[in-house]
Amino acid sequence: MRAIAFVLRGCPAGWLGTYGNEWVATPYLDRVAAESVVFDQHYSDCPDAAAASRAWFADGKLFDELREANTRTVLVRANHPDTDLPDSNSAAWGEVVDARPQAEDASPLGHLVRSLPSVLDKLATVPRWLVWIEIDRLLPPWEVPQDVFEAYIADEDDPLPEEETIAPCVDPPVGPFDRTDLAAWDWLHSSFAAVVTALDVELGALFEELRGRGLDQTAAWILTSDFGYPLGEHGQVGVHRPWLHEELVHLPLIVRLPGAADAGNRIAGFTQPADVAGLIREVALPVGSRLIEDRFHRDRAFTTFECHGAKEIAIRTADWTFLLPLKVNQNNPPRQPLLFIRPDDRWEVNDVLSQHAESAEHLRGECERAD
Repeated sequence: MRAIAFVLRGCPAGWLGTYGNEWVATPYLDRVAAESVVFDQHYSDCPDAAAASRAWFADGKLFDELREANTRTVLVRANHPDTDLPDSNSAAWGEVVDARPQAEDASPLGHLVRSLPSVLDKLATVPRWLVWIEIDRLLPPWEVPQDVFEAYIADEDDPLPEEETIAPCVDPPVGPFDRTDLAAWDWLHSSFAAVVTALDVELGALFEELRGRGLDQTAAWILTSDFGYPLGEHGQVGVHRPWLHEELVHLPLIVRLPGAADAGNRIAGFTQPADVAGLIREVALPVGSRLIEDRFHRDRAFTTFECHGAKEIAIRTADWTFLLPLKVNQNNPPRQPLLFIRPDDRWEVNDVLSQHAESAEHLRGECERAD
């Protein structure tokens, strides 16, 4: 079978319509999601680009399986050079295509839109292939369309004077963020919303290219991310501290099967990046089994991350989210363990550890054993 994957780096699940976002316009992604199997509880095991890549490809073992099955592999690099993974990361691929942004392009994905047709032309007669497209459009510095940004900040009750223009945020500083500054919050989130909508339109052009070639009928499409990008939800912008909250670790995983088979199916069980390797096996290898079976049996998801000398581990179950700091440093002041009720407290706002100390202690033990 044929498969094409879109890795939307820095994309938190909560910014997409299919995961419940009601104010950011993503019609092209929403259409694909409606034709797909959506994994609702997909969580990073380590919110780091290199760690995600290792998990997706089973520490490189999956490449051996793909080669043995005569499945051609193509990596399309649409990242900016400063956010791209090292060249050594591309060594296992059968072919690497440079589709990184060009200064003269009107859109950061202009080069990708131009390059994809030639990639697909070369694969037209190949029976089995995997095309893997990495896109860093959502990582700062952003290119924010002014008109889209203005649509998000528009206030019918208090319109701006015609001669006044507000510039969007394009490169927010990584570090602490004052959540009480509502104006800064709106500015930052409206800027990111404009970037998400612009990305959606650009992806729409790529999706139409696939549909025009009949690859909506003959290929599987996978959309996922390596980590989310915090935007002040818990007092930090970017990956500043290893605080494993929803906006950093809850990721999209959307699988559109050929012919939109199993469209509308939503998988409620927990999945993690290592499960993507199994999905790739089923859509890119001749294993003769259906993708969607009752095989996602994780009843919990662990996430561990070390950043700037500090470390945290999290466990998520059907009922709880528990975050346990393991190591701190002078730049990451210690914080107490946190416990949130799932699924009611989706955005992890109300710490209930003091009311549920026994459950917290049990989850602490599980985290310590998993570390």
